[in-house]
Amino acid sequence: MKLTQTRSSILEPKPVEEGFMVGKYEDPLCYAAVPIMGSNTQLAIIHRGRVIKECRNRQSAINFIEKHRKGKSVAKLPI
Repeated sequence: MKLTQTRSSILEPKPVEEGFMVGKYEDPLCYAAVPIMGSNTQLAIIHRGRVIKECRNRQSAINFIEKHRKGKSVAKLPI
């Protein structure tokens, strides 16, 4: 699993979560974890253009994506 991330707030004293992507951008099965507005830690998991889960922090988002990729639920989602 490869995480792609930028570090634009590296000099901030209290950095907020910036989000990340798992997989290549061109791949329709990639995942994106984007920050939820008004929160410093919560992330929304986007897969196939839909929000499938809201996670409390980065580690729970990573865990959810790993489980979702391994599970059968990927094949059940309509395009």
